[in-house]
Formats: sequence, C-alpha cells, structure tokens
Amino acid sequence: MKAIDGQFPRRWQKSGAGWTQVSVLVLRANAVAFVVAPLTALLAGSIGWHWGLAMVSLSGAMMGVVFPLLCHRAVESDAESGARLSWLYLANIIGSGAGSLLTGFWLMDRLGLHLLSVVLLLAAVAWAIAITPIRSVRFFVLPLAVVVVTTPAFESLYERLQYKSGYQRGMKFAQVVESRHGVITVDTSGAVYGNGAYDGVIETTLTPGSWLVRPYFLPAVAEKLDEVLVIGVASGAWTQILANCPAVKKITAIELSSGYLQVIKSHPQVSGLLSHPKVELIVDDGRRWLRRNPGRKFDAIVMNTTHHWREFASALLSIEFLSQVKSHLKPEGIAFWNCTESARAGRTGMEVFPHTMMVLNHCLAASAPLTVDTKRWERVLREWPGAFESEDDLASVLSFVERKGFPTDKDKWNWMDRSMMEAHFGGAEIITDDNLGHEFR
Repeated sequence: MKAIDGQFPRRWQKSGAGWTQVSVLVLRANAVAFVVAPLTALLAGSIGWHWGLAMVSLSGAMMGVVFPLLCHRAVESDAESGARLSWLYLANIIGSGAGSLLTGFWLMDRLGLHLLSVVLLLAAVAWAIAITPIRSVRFFVLPLAVVVVTTPAFESLYERLQYKSGYQRGMKFAQVVESRHGVITVDTSGAVYGNGAYDGVIETTLTPGSWLVRPYFLPAVAEKLDEVLVIGVASGAWTQILANCPAVKKITAIELSSGYLQVIKSHPQVSGLLSHPKVELIVDDGRRWLRRNPGRKFDAIVMNTTHHWREFASALLSIEFLSQVKSHLKPEGIAFWNCTESARAGRTGMEVFPHTMMVLNHCLAASAPLTVDTKRWERVLREWPGAFESEDDLASVLSFVERKGFPTDKDKWNWMDRSMMEAHFGGAEIITDDNLGHEFR
C-alpha cells in the first residue's frame, strides 16, 4: 500500500472516513466538473476564458484523489493486498480507455455537450449511491442544483465562448451542430464557424469585389476541369459553385466532419449538393483518402484551407502534403489552396510547384505554365448558372484580370504572378509535417 499512500489519503484513512465520505467526494468532484463548461463561458465575457482553466485544475484534482481513496477503502491491508490492488489498477485502465472511446467517439456524435454532461453526472450519482450503505436525499440535491443553476449558461454557451466580451444577452446562433469533431456554428448572416474560427459564408453569387472570385477564377487558367477534387467541403458554398460550373463534369468532395452535412442540408443555397448528379460526397480525412486512392488523378484539386495558425493546419499546408496533392494531378492539372495570408504557406507551395500565382489569398499552382485567358473566362461565366446578376457585375468581375499587384491592408482584391510572389514572400520558412508550422509557435 505504500506506493499509493499519499498524505491526503493517509490523513483521510486515519480520520476513519468510510464509503459514505468517498461517495460524497465523488459527487462533489463530478459537480465541479459539470460546471466547468458553463462557468468558463460566463468568464469568457467578463474577466477572460482562461480563468476557466482554474476550474479544470480543481476538477482534475478532485477527480484524481478519488482513486487512491477508493483503493484504501476497497483493499484490505494483508498479504494479498498487492494482487487485489493490481486488479483495481487494471480495471481503472480499462475503464479510462473504454470511457474515452465511448464518450469521445460515440456519445459526442449523438449528444450535445449539455445533455452529455447531465448523463455523465447522473452516472456519477448512480455510482455514488452504489458504493455507500446509506441512501439519502442529499445524493440528489447537489446534482439537481448544479443542473438547474447552470441551465441558462448552457443555453448561451457557444455564443458566450465565441463572442466573449462582444456577447450581448439574447444573441443566438441560427444553427449549432455538435459532434466528436467539434462544434459548428452558423450566425444569422450565414457565416459559418468551426470551433469558433471563421469557416466561410453560405453564399454562391459573384458580386463586384467579392472574394468569391476565387473559385470562379479557375476556368480563367484551366482549359479543362472535367474532374475536380475538393478537400474540405465545410458549408458547401465552394463545392456548390464548382458543381454549377459548365466545364466541370464530376466532383469528388472530401469532408472530415459529418456535421457539415447537417449544415448543408439546412440551407437551400447549398442543400442541392446532397443529391447533385455531379457530386460524390465522402466523409473522410483528406490525406488518408489520397493515400488510399493513389491512382486517382484530377484536373483540379481545390482546398479552401482553414487558417494557417489553427491546430493541425500544417497537415494541409506542409510540403509533404502538397507533394501528395501534386501526385494526384493530371499533367495539366492545377492545385488551389488557401494560404490565409501566410508567407510560409505560399513559399511552401512554390517549392513543390514550378508554376504558381496568388489569387487574393489562394495559391494557384501547377506543373505546366499558367496563363490567364480572359475570353475563355468570360464565356464560361456567361454559361455559369447563378454566377452573376447583371452585365455590370460581370464587367466588374472581369476587371479582376487587370488587378495584378501586391496586396495592401486596404485592398487585397488582386493577384500576383510568381515573380511577385518571390518578392512578397522572400525567404519565408518552409512548412513541413515536422516543424508544425505556425500553431507550434
């Protein structure tokens, strides 16, 4: 017993505390764990979300002390105590692994955070009741109290966490989708956020000065767009735009989070993707799908990649991944991905592809020379259903070809050729799978 005999458990044991005290500690620890999320949301709008880490620490400490106390009570101090203790440790390890799998991979795809928290709290209540010989109403008072008190905070949980100090009472997202991959929120303007980071807007019509010029620009440089691969469907706006392109015959669209399919289904502008004859939607990891389909080649691979500073972003920006993308392009094929104003992301693309250009914040790259064909672009735009609303809009959009230049803080609606990219990105460091890119720093 010496291996687990800490100061607190020793004092606890000497005090004569029994199973009732253990069960009460279980309830208190789980009650504190239950309020971590809503309290963090409340703090985010006042003194800062990071103060919620104090609640995480307190909850973790209270949870952590339960196991050694349980061992003191459950294992008699005799010649067989070591063997019995080893079985408890084995059960703890199996329970920890199974709990993570059950909660993280199954329950989180079926229950929202609020309901899941209630379920886990009730499980703790059931366990506390099971290990104590005393049946008392107090086992229900504390859990019921924390559920009731925190309900209003849970109802505005994601609004408070996302808007922080900008949150105002009554703010509500138009849609919230929770899954094991995270939380997708859609505000009343149609802007989509993945885990609190901007993921685009549900809009498909091209207007003067719009950043939607990016997906519409592909026919200006690509003569052939028969087969297109989209990695990262998100809200579906770009995939819907490309599906309407008269030059595109088939789109294979890969999306990691099935939650985005719920978003797509809920919005008429993009819901047609789910039954579009050109589109094959696949829920999978982009890199894994490419690795499993080495023989598939495409005329274009499009990735409206997330912010370069987000966790795991280097998995879609690294030289290794871009080399993998290059291997899936046809000889005249193009790759198109979002660098989100990262010099390192643009520089990395230039290392992989001999021919590149920047279209706003997107790098357009190929193994063959890139040229802009304005006449072809105009012809395709005129045949593109829902692309623009008036001739004036079309003329304004076509003027983008003339907007060759360096981006500025006030004007980023332009494009750069490779020589300008060389000057703009200079000697920026290459992103690899190993250096973790910006999120590491």
